[in-house]
Amino acid sequence: MRRTPFGDMTRNRQPFEVILVISTRTSAAVGSFVLPATLVVAGLGAPRPAHSAAADPVVSNTPRPNIVFVLGDDVGWSDLSGRRTNLGNRSDFNETRNINRMAKQGVAFTNAYACVNCAPSRAALMTGLYAPRPTNNIYLVGHLNRGGDDTRLVGPPQGLPDGDAALPAQAVTVAETLRSGGYATGYAGKFHVTRSGSDVTALHGFDENIGGTGAAAPKRYHAANGTFAGGIGPELDAFASDYTQAYVDRNIKPYTHGVPDTSVDALVGTDKHVTDAVTDATIDFIDRHDDRPFLTFMSEYAVHSPINNDQARRDLLAKYRAKPPGATPSKPSYAALLEGLDQSVARVVDHLETTPDPRNPGHPLADNTVVVFTSDNGGRTTLGAFNGPLKGQKGELDEGGVRVPFIAWSGNRALVDRGRINQSPINGTDVYPTLAALGRTSLPAGIPFDGTSLKPALAHNATVKRPRYQHLPGYLIGGGRDQRPQSTIRAGRWKLLYSYETRTWRLYDVSRDIGERRNLASRRPGVVTRLGTKLLRWLANMNAPLATLRDDEVPMTFTVTGDTYADGQVTRHRGDELVIEPGAEVPMVLETTTG
Repeated sequence: MRRTPFGDMTRNRQPFEVILVISTRTSAAVGSFVLPATLVVAGLGAPRPAHSAAADPVVSNTPRPNIVFVLGDDVGWSDLSGRRTNLGNRSDFNETRNINRMAKQGVAFTNAYACVNCAPSRAALMTGLYAPRPTNNIYLVGHLNRGGDDTRLVGPPQGLPDGDAALPAQAVTVAETLRSGGYATGYAGKFHVTRSGSDVTALHGFDENIGGTGAAAPKRYHAANGTFAGGIGPELDAFASDYTQAYVDRNIKPYTHGVPDTSVDALVGTDKHVTDAVTDATIDFIDRHDDRPFLTFMSEYAVHSPINNDQARRDLLAKYRAKPPGATPSKPSYAALLEGLDQSVARVVDHLETTPDPRNPGHPLADNTVVVFTSDNGGRTTLGAFNGPLKGQKGELDEGGVRVPFIAWSGNRALVDRGRINQSPINGTDVYPTLAALGRTSLPAGIPFDGTSLKPALAHNATVKRPRYQHLPGYLIGGGRDQRPQSTIRAGRWKLLYSYETRTWRLYDVSRDIGERRNLASRRPGVVTRLGTKLLRWLANMNAPLATLRDDEVPMTFTVTGDTYADGQVTRHRGDELVIEPGAEVPMVLETTTG
């Protein structure tokens, strides 16, 4: 049951145009992909014969599905060349044709949120909990005082008691839950929220860990003498051998477009790129465990720094160095790393579509597998990422720092519907309950999960209605970023943000003002009060720690008529004068009349 390889249709094609055709009765088949009735895609070259119904199936009564979770690193909301995850705000330089095709064939979310940078996002994905929960307690990479000694406030401790930003042993991860339900669990690539690579398997529920460590980034993207180094665990060295002609012919050429064969052939005998190695490891894990349901994380390092010509795969770098700049950010090394990630996604999906499923005879693995693609935070614009019209970048609570692409795909429409765009606000805490629901595995008792299952949104495009929260009681200043202690709530069209240093509120209608340019707090005090009250209560429910006044600062004195949150509780004030001494938590203040 071999299908046309996922990458074949994109090879050596030019950029194409999407044409919307309104229809209620017909579908358009293009190449080897059946598209929903509302979409016809032009410019892909001569169309091939349409698929049979079996190629776009609704497969019922299947065994528990496999799950492949693909996590890109620092991929910006608008970095993709497709339009479906970013409301049309796409890159015109980068090329991500295979991820785009996933978005067209699956469900694309336009309002998906992560945390401000790598570690807190990965902790939320693993635990299903917001940062203030004691079995998470990770808000930022490193520590909460990445602003020097001159800031007015001081962030609280985070992570483990010694300050290590790693998950505690008592945290129950999504891998532990699915493994208890009979899943084989594998991890390949960057892990980051652990003390050591051995803890990934000893403490966090994965049967295998191939390369994951506590490191934030690789020191280099290529192997040297068949060995990866600089933050990459030694388990990945099994996939670090130099490129061979057979490898290039099988794993790179079918997924290449716009690159001559001579350029690809020149890879033979050169050092393996870590993006390809992580993909090799993922496919190897799938092949060794396809006789039972499997959960595998393919956690790529791209497009995290270092981002320079030495880190990109040379065939892709040459392609982008020869390409004219676009109107959007046009950094060849960045685009090459991103397209390498895109090719990896194509390889995995192709493998799922062309490998028979021993648990589901007569079908390929794709017909009982869900693939999710997302990023751990917004793009780092100072390094070449594109966040489109969004304000801010990785490390900031502005939309550009926390809004990310999020796509779900399956060969089985019973698992993931086709051609849907879902505008519900979702976030990383939803991943755990979603994967547990897909795996028909009960959530462990006694854990106050902060997310909700997206399974109805995947299968039926259901709307998800749930406020989304962010809390960062510290600083990340530098590298073009100016993130200070803040908390936010996203509810429907509204985003409300509180700044602790200035005791001010900002309110944005992000459905109309995606760039967060117009602060509506003074015009919509009722919305500020309603959402601000929810945010106060959420902080209290979390028992969230706040930043404290620096020891060498003079006391803060102000009068409050309204509510405050500090020290784990909400307090009502009627014209009270508050004095915040050095070392005390600086509260959230919600005046009865805001503005």
